[in-house]
This record gives sequence, C-alpha cells and structure tokens, in this order.
Amino acid sequence: MLSEFEGPLSRFGAWIYPYLFWECGILGQLLYLEAEAYGLRGCGIGCFFDDPLHEAIGLKGLEFQDLYHFAVGYPLPEIGVRTLPAYKD
Repeated sequence: MLSEFEGPLSRFGAWIYPYLFWECGILGQLLYLEAEAYGLRGCGIGCFFDDPLHEAIGLKGLEFQDLYHFAVGYPLPEIGVRTLPAYKD
C-alpha cells in the first residue's frame, strides 16, 4: 500500500506517522477478512519504507511511501511439520 507521506507529515506533524500505518492495518484487516470469506488466506506486514520496491516502481522522494504489503493466496501444507491432535482421548 502506498501512502501520501510528506504532505500529511507537513500538515499534521509527527503524530500522523503511526496513524498512517494504522490506516494501512485497517485496510489489511479488511483484505484478510475478504480473503477468508473466499476460502483464501491473507498475510500483511508493515514495510517501513521498502526501498527495493521504491526502486522497482521508480518512486523517489518522500511524497509517497510504501507502508504495507499484503499477499493473498491458497495455503500450502508444510511438508516438514507433523500435525498432532491437541489432546489424547
């Protein structure tokens, strides 16, 4: 998720910084719930200025920042993990 960054910081001050991540988290939660509703899984992570992505899409300066990534897909079983019941009968 790309967010306006420099503008909100200049208008509102430093307190807006965690709020921008909070907004991304709210959108991430919505994506997570929608993915579950469709039988998929979702995973989000805060990026804290993902420079490699900025380079890949040609993003320069502080006008916009990449603050959050989210992936959606089908889960794959972990072949190296064995699942056991929680309690023995």
